[in-house]
Amino acid sequence: ADIRVRAEQYGYRAEEFFLGRGGITAQRLSTILASRGIEGLIISPRSSRAIGAQLNYTPFAAATFGYGLQRPALHRASTNMTQGILQATAELHARNYRRIGLVVTQWINDRSDHTYSGAMLNYQQTLPPRQRIPLLLFSENTLANNADIFCAWFKRHQPDVLITFDSYVPDWVTKKLKLRIPEDVGLVVHDWVAPHARFAGIHHRRPHVAAAAVDLLATQLMRNERGIPEVPRQILIPPRWVD
Repeated sequence: ADIRVRAEQYGYRAEEFFLGRGGITAQRLSTILASRGIEGLIISPRSSRAIGAQLNYTPFAAATFGYGLQRPALHRASTNMTQGILQATAELHARNYRRIGLVVTQWINDRSDHTYSGAMLNYQQTLPPRQRIPLLLFSENTLANNADIFCAWFKRHQPDVLITFDSYVPDWVTKKLKLRIPEDVGLVVHDWVAPHARFAGIHHRRPHVAAAAVDLLATQLMRNERGIPEVPRQILIPPRWVD
């Protein structure tokens, strides 16, 4: 919806295509786009890893979200998660939290261009070594399989607040560790949306990210720029802290 609204402001109409499983192939999509005279593409993160990389971008202006699509390197819009993590740590520090633990998956950290870990390690350099909590980056994306790893890490390092997921982790804290949120340990959702209102969090402002991707695409179309750019441009949207 956010893409359509922004596209209409430029006089364009956005149409959605589903790639991969249950959708169409990259080759078939290229044929459809050519037959309909479509010249601009916005590649979503869900299509990025496999099918999105198979498309022939030569005839198209293109942009993407985030860092899921590494190759080819297109113009992209993303949330500035370096700023998001640093803002969260500043807010927590102001509330007298000192042992801040970051708990996400390696996949999330990788697809953010390592901004989660980079920002957190940068913050930790301002702390005495005894207050630095090792990052917990789950190697497996199926969160349910990581309960024992999390509990062992928590018991060893005793964080007083977590920057993490809204699901699974709160249950591990309350049911397995028998601790209360927020009385015993604080919790900040790393990707906050309205249903997470019982937690603090980092709001990624995705409507603004979507609008920025359309801006990147519209600029290329107006300049008649096509294909993979020699120097891809990036627009970083500042996230918002939600108390």
